[in-house]
Amino acid sequence: MKRLYAAIAFLLIILATSTFTIFQCRQFHNQAIPQVEQIIEYAETGHLEQAAGLSGQFFDSWSKTRDSMVWYIRHEPLEKITGIASRLESLAHHGDLSQLIAQANELIVHIDELYHNELPLIQNLI
Repeated sequence: MKRLYAAIAFLLIILATSTFTIFQCRQFHNQAIPQVEQIIEYAETGHLEQAAGLSGQFFDSWSKTRDSMVWYIRHEPLEKITGIASRLESLAHHGDLSQLIAQANELIVHIDELYHNELPLIQNLI
């Protein structure tokens, strides 16, 4: 009977951790995508100072989120997002519009992949 209770407790821990992971990824996804889209909009309209400021804010919030995600998500997608996010502010300051927009669009793709890879879907479980 003790083994059954231990197995149930272990299963509940796994489910709680999985739920927290999905919740945190969803929350980051829902916050990050509009921010990056706003960076693109600022770049397209020539407001590079606002794009640089928002890029810096995005990187700071990503750094905090990444520190907790690193415990339960593969490192490769996190490193891709970190690399791109770290370049956005510099690209905006130097006025490199084409690279800024391209990198921001690539960042959106990586954020979407991060979120969708953590969902408990059949293709992710196989």
